[in-house]
Amino acid sequence: MGESAERDLLSEEERQGILTMTFESVRGRVPIVVGTGSESLRSTVQSSVSAQDLGASAVMIPPPRRLKTGLGVPNEDAIFDYFSSVGDAIEIPVVIQDFPQTDRPRMSPALIGRLNREISNARYLKLEDPPTPLKLTRIREVAGDKLKIFSALYGRDSFWDLVHGAVGIMTSSPTPEYLVAMYDAYVAGDRKKAFDIYLNTLPLVYYCGELGLAVRKEVLVKRGVIRTSRMKLPERELADSQKEELADVLGWVEKAVLSSSGVAPLNLRVP
Repeated sequence: MGESAERDLLSEEERQGILTMTFESVRGRVPIVVGTGSESLRSTVQSSVSAQDLGASAVMIPPPRRLKTGLGVPNEDAIFDYFSSVGDAIEIPVVIQDFPQTDRPRMSPALIGRLNREISNARYLKLEDPPTPLKLTRIREVAGDKLKIFSALYGRDSFWDLVHGAVGIMTSSPTPEYLVAMYDAYVAGDRKKAFDIYLNTLPLVYYCGELGLAVRKEVLVKRGVIRTSRMKLPERELADSQKEELADVLGWVEKAVLSSSGVAPLNLRVP
């Protein structure tokens, strides 16, 4: 549910309300992973326990921004202690989020391997430190197959991450049908179809990566999932010209993927 890096935009009351509504709406039909990380260890532990009590299948946590010994230099022992404390407080799995672009410490493959090896429920990694295919390979050399690694970053390197050993794709895409179809084709051995879907969706991936949440909401409006793409301050909304460009890109991607791979776009109209 969302990115851990964005949770500070909500008050704890707002966040708890959204979580409760989400779990009530889903009713156990699909697994829910909740982003619970914050700068405060106490808050992270409390949020993780609360998510577990609500029925979360896992929590996702990045290392706090404050855990550095210098500019961009991670305090690896402090990061380990932070994750270890969370792991001791809950029983559900922890998804480690490696996302240094949000001014968080850059975790080395050795540190990630140690977290997985010494914290029993640190079983997954959401990898967002590019170039992800190269780092993914280095992490697997340390951790082996025990650590399950998800591709992320809007799907930017998703095909190549699968080639290098990712077990799935965990990212905030407004067009999940394309990621699912690409993954299914790849694991079925149809590498050409998977690569075609990947290539034909890259223009939309670029927009999602560059313009962020506003793009994802606008696509969801066009797909009939939500009614409005209005943003909550301090986030910025798309200009009219950007919405027109996005509509052109989305239309091109939908036609290209349907023509090359037979995957139709989802249209989920709000009743």
